[in-house]
Amino acid sequence: MYNSTNGLLRDTYMSSLVPSARRLWTAADTTVMPCALVFIDETSAGSPNKRRPGALSYVEQGVTLNRSLLALGLPRLTVVSNVPRFIERYLEDLAPDVRPTVQPLLPSLSLSRNTRFYSAHFKLDLLEQIGSSMPDGTLLMLLDTDVFAFRPFSGDLLRRCAETGIGAFDISDQEFSAYGSRRVVADLEMVAGRRLLNPRWFGGECLLVTSSLIKELMPFARECFLRYVDALPHLNHQGDEMFMSAALNLLSEKNRPIIDVGTYRLVGRHWSGNGHRDLRWFKGCSLIHLPDCKELLERQARARVLSADRLWRTLVLRHALNRLVWPVKQRRRKHRLAHRLVVQSST
Repeated sequence: MYNSTNGLLRDTYMSSLVPSARRLWTAADTTVMPCALVFIDETSAGSPNKRRPGALSYVEQGVTLNRSLLALGLPRLTVVSNVPRFIERYLEDLAPDVRPTVQPLLPSLSLSRNTRFYSAHFKLDLLEQIGSSMPDGTLLMLLDTDVFAFRPFSGDLLRRCAETGIGAFDISDQEFSAYGSRRVVADLEMVAGRRLLNPRWFGGECLLVTSSLIKELMPFARECFLRYVDALPHLNHQGDEMFMSAALNLLSEKNRPIIDVGTYRLVGRHWSGNGHRDLRWFKGCSLIHLPDCKELLERQARARVLSADRLWRTLVLRHALNRLVWPVKQRRRKHRLAHRLVVQSST
């Protein structure tokens, strides 16, 4: 865990992206605990965004995420896993100063292993178990492993999240435009079990939440998960974002304000070649989620020197190249979605 009074930027890490080294926090600031789930089940469907086989890939991404946090003077990552000893044995070969902390996870969810993004569903267990043991005044920051820290966090934003109890990443604009607002809202309301006043979709790569807020959120999340499992054959989307977004909508309608951390550029989700945002927008983000650059992050786990400048240059090059094939990928994705809808309507 981390008290933000120690949050000094290391100039040599990313000189071209950070204007100057300065204190971003005061003595009264929030204690933050970054966590990431590494749930390993080789018999499950896994993530459609993961091309490289092997259980260690997520561990390597977690090592890179941890190194990027530490390089900015940020807190050490806690990896929560159903196979902690397996991960600890892998980490024994790494220098102690780049190893994340490892904590065990006790899975409680029951769903088909053929479900897409199967492992990510167990973030629900992570929130409940880590939240119950987390000290008061600590802000849990749940991150995906394929995230990289480019800039220090805003102390003011963290304070606001601690005061309200929760900050989440609202990506409704991306989901609604990609899949159609009517389809996404219909799924959300099916899982929520009721009509929603202002349906929003929240990305699963970054969630900030206090222990007291987790206690409020869990009943909604558990109920939504059960409805989600029952509705799986009829849903367009599978994964933790589906039932967690429904739960967050229900929480919001109980007069619980949810701070959109994406608006403050705490985090951005970047797909190489996608032009929905200019690259300059991502350059100002503290964290960047790189779902289609997992192999790039994995290679950084054992790099002698972790260079955010070099990583950024690679992202720029990949983005330029993928812009050429992005329209083709979009057409293929629309074809797959149309095919899935036909299959669903015939069953």
